[in-house]
Amino acid sequence: MDKSSNIIIVGNGVAGVTAARLIKEKSPKTNVDVYTDEPHNYYPRPRLYEVMSGQAQPQDVYLFSEQWYKTKGINVHLNKKVTEIKTKQKQILLDDQTTAKYDKLLLANGAHPFIPPIKGVETKGVYTLRYMQDALTIKEYAKTTKKAVVIGGGLLGLEFAYCLRKLGQHVTVLEMHQRLLPRQLDQDGATILKSKIESTGINVVLDAKTAEIQGKKTGTEILLDNNQTISGDLVLLSAGIRPNTNLASTSGIKVNKGVIVNNHLQTSANDVYAAGDIAEFESKIYGIIPAAIQQANIAATNMLTTQQINYEGTIPSNTLKIVGIDLTSIGNVNPDDKKLEELKKADPKKGIYKKLVLDNGVIVGAIFLGTTKGVTSITNLINQKTDITKYKKTILDEDFDYKKVASLT
Repeated sequence: MDKSSNIIIVGNGVAGVTAARLIKEKSPKTNVDVYTDEPHNYYPRPRLYEVMSGQAQPQDVYLFSEQWYKTKGINVHLNKKVTEIKTKQKQILLDDQTTAKYDKLLLANGAHPFIPPIKGVETKGVYTLRYMQDALTIKEYAKTTKKAVVIGGGLLGLEFAYCLRKLGQHVTVLEMHQRLLPRQLDQDGATILKSKIESTGINVVLDAKTAEIQGKKTGTEILLDNNQTISGDLVLLSAGIRPNTNLASTSGIKVNKGVIVNNHLQTSANDVYAAGDIAEFESKIYGIIPAAIQQANIAATNMLTTQQINYEGTIPSNTLKIVGIDLTSIGNVNPDDKKLEELKKADPKKGIYKKLVLDNGVIVGAIFLGTTKGVTSITNLINQKTDITKYKKTILDEDFDYKKVASLT
């Protein structure tokens, strides 16, 4: 693109900032403006727990300094809400009634917490955690409480629980499924994780469907559909996310669950792209950081050139600490296909569980719980589609030498 080109990015989460950085690196003369309705510069959401627990102040978890944005030449507009995209005029309208013109635009305005249709969700002391302000509000409220209930035992819900435990709360996690992390773990792995979590003093209730949240003088009571009640002073809802599609849909851009994109990450509007939690590709919204980064890279590249590169989807992959326990989950970890082979190794006392799913000797899914040893090598073998048939009996051993397998690639 030439030096007079303007790219506007709506949203300064991981997708927006990744795209902005890449555009300036590839095309320093392109003007890049990032608009966000938040008063904060980009912060990785997993670090909100540090703010909530009082370990960090908001500015401590900003990934980049003010100087970094200046050096890169990225113009970030905080507290600026985009209310409309005028796609024919190639303009955005802001909530202060000012406008800005673009040559290309990237929608990276993410998602918001899903609030389940539970009676009583408006009760005092019921929160969601998605934004910096949420973390600060919960931190203050938790100073007055002793018992917390987290509705939702997904990745974020378990982190919330751990954080509240560190704040000195008695914590109960209510998970509607029959095991924790049903997308990232199988039954064996989930059993080991539940045991490790409960050893930290967190109570986990499975198959727990919330019927109602009842405000009481002494706090809050959660009524389950089996008539069991769980009491708590503070309730955190962690029931997933929903893309922020309102801006796109009111601007005439096609949406379904998210903003629909093609394999170039283009939306239905000319010169408008989307990436991250907002984007729906082949009926799928990924909602994970690796997908947001991959999509941001491809969208940024495509906005700069006429030779478009294809996005072909992202292998679901999570590598993080859950309640201080390392977990990596990649690809198909719960295969329906009986032809796929499963290799497992467990050490419940140490809280370690390893599993590989093979398709004709090629790894298509992996779980590493309680250890990071071998994760990088396994990830490489998945990406390279290496046949590991010869090493099936030993590949999950603690002392397995992955260099042996490299000779096969």
